[in-house]
Amino acid sequence: MTWWWFVKHRDTQNREILEGIYHKSQEKIWDGREILSDLVEKHGAPKLPAEKERALCNIFAVILEGEMAAWKVSLQLAEKVSDIGARMAATSQAHDEARHFYVMRDYLKLINYDDHPVPKPVSQALGMVLSTDSLAKKLLGMQLMVEPVALTIFQEVRSTSPEPVLSELLGYFERDEARHVALGIYHLPEVVKDLGPLSLASLIVWQMKLFMLELHGLRDLKNDFESLDLDIENVFILAEKKQLDALEDFVQELGISPSVWKPIKHFIRFQKDRILS
Repeated sequence: MTWWWFVKHRDTQNREILEGIYHKSQEKIWDGREILSDLVEKHGAPKLPAEKERALCNIFAVILEGEMAAWKVSLQLAEKVSDIGARMAATSQAHDEARHFYVMRDYLKLINYDDHPVPKPVSQALGMVLSTDSLAKKLLGMQLMVEPVALTIFQEVRSTSPEPVLSELLGYFERDEARHVALGIYHLPEVVKDLGPLSLASLIVWQMKLFMLELHGLRDLKNDFESLDLDIENVFILAEKKQLDALEDFVQELGISPSVWKPIKHFIRFQKDRILS
């Protein structure tokens, strides 16, 4: 059995998986207006102590900006990728992100949110992903770096149940976001397989810069997470695990040993101890 056969078979499987993401997304579409209205009717209008309300507003201001960025990036990916399966997956993600944005915007109105700037590192990180012309960087940045952090925040905030409407609402967000990582895992290998050493080095350096901005952004929200009874270091560890799991799945799809990430793991943990301690 030749390497060429393996690559061709893998590519066919990946294309089917990516098309499947689109169809699964269509099957699981939910009406954000209806769900939010039903949850408010079920639990009553959200009521929180002032400190927790302020913390949620600060954390979900970041999520709101992230959902807008993810919406824009998904549209960019749908235009830039040539593979039909990947384009279908990106299109379904754009629909998800649009729904996430307007539902989170409408929820925040219920807890007296007023628009305010998010931490500068967060805006810089999202700007890096939005502005890059590199398809590899865009996929790596959004699908395998930003999405796992958002998913971790949803899960961790939901685990503390600060407010029942939000807690149930985030379950819908989680189900959608879990699909989005797959676009990076199954299409990024196709994008990077022909990159030369210099381009690969540039991709890794870019990734590390993005990681550092994410880490500083989490640190700036430390007090807000603590107000919700969450340990920022634990939030980071869980987000890091999701990122590294996704990256390991990606390199396995590329046919590379997951051990390639060992130096990056050491770098991440060193920086985490330095910045969050």
